[in-house]
Amino acid sequence: MKKTILIFGAGLNQMTLIEAAKTLNLNTIVVDPQKDPPGKKLAHHFYQVAGDDYQLTKKIAIKHKVDGIVTGQMENPLRIMAKLAQEMGYIFHSPETIEKSTNKHLMKQAFLDAGIPCAKGELIKDGRILKEHELLEYGYPLIIKPLQAFSSRGVFRIENYSDYIQYVPETLSFTSGKGYLVEEFIEGPEYSVESITYKGETHIIQFTEKMITPYPHTVELGHIQPADLTDSEKSLVSKTVKEAIQALGVDNSAAHTEFKMKPKEPVIIEIGPRLGGDFIASYLTNASTGISMEMAAIQVSLGMEPGLMITKHAASGIKYLCLSPGSKVLGINPVIYEVGDHIIMQHIAIRTGDVIPILSDSAQRSGWVIAQAETREEVETICFNALSDMKSCITLG
Repeated sequence: MKKTILIFGAGLNQMTLIEAAKTLNLNTIVVDPQKDPPGKKLAHHFYQVAGDDYQLTKKIAIKHKVDGIVTGQMENPLRIMAKLAQEMGYIFHSPETIEKSTNKHLMKQAFLDAGIPCAKGELIKDGRILKEHELLEYGYPLIIKPLQAFSSRGVFRIENYSDYIQYVPETLSFTSGKGYLVEEFIEGPEYSVESITYKGETHIIQFTEKMITPYPHTVELGHIQPADLTDSEKSLVSKTVKEAIQALGVDNSAAHTEFKMKPKEPVIIEIGPRLGGDFIASYLTNASTGISMEMAAIQVSLGMEPGLMITKHAASGIKYLCLSPGSKVLGINPVIYEVGDHIIMQHIAIRTGDVIPILSDSAQRSGWVIAQAETREEVETICFNALSDMKSCITLG
């Protein structure tokens, strides 16, 4: 008999996850809060379900005799999934692991307890505003971030006390009264590691290099694989990442670990116990290694050994479209391009009449291009040219 997988999310980022499940000859039951998301047409059965509706989700799982649960690049459903797994016996993280993985303070404590290098930080409770002398302990620059948020929302680099007073209200707007973190700022380039853990053993799949906006915001503007790291650096990072994943209790799952590289050691920023976002898991890693992380995540959720054989040694990347904040979109002409050997996807996310915002979180990005080639340099050139073509199709006023 065909096995049945319950997939959380049917957005643009989950379409390849649904396709991967169908490639594995699984029945796909897909839930999403939206009425008509793009992945709806791919599912064998689709249900519109509010993100916090546990009882309806459970009812759907029972109705379809679901064998496993999975999501891609999303944090919102993780708590419901953990509860469902606990009650129904699915392979997934425990509620405790999810709390440690989604609460930045608990995650930091887990890292510190295990001796994992991470930024020095302090939890500020109840929306308290620190006095100027209290921030001197960390020195400037420093980082403030909500306790529980994602997509760079409410994260700022602070250069002085005036910056802190200016930006802390926005950080607080994402905390839901649960507090925020003040952390030392770690100098160094930013990266991520894409991995699959199966039966307690973590397999490092790929290293990703990250580009972000100018500070004070920290929004991703691009990712490229493979990262420009030496073999010795990769070895050290791999060891640290595996220890950090174990410290959180992540098992039988994909993970997306963000870190900064200091001269002598990596510093772990945070770990998502899920597939990486920004199309890293869905397109980039597959294009650069030949490994489908989505297929592997589905396999481990069903207790199957994942397919992790590297069949490619190429480069891939995503770059985001940057437009002048405050400009109004007067018109958009169709983008003429062909998806083929080098261009994987090209997408304009804005519409006529939109006003381009200051880029403060990932949801505000205007568009993107995803490319693959033999080298990083070729990927950079392809993305640059494609973004230039996209800009020429947009009239701003």
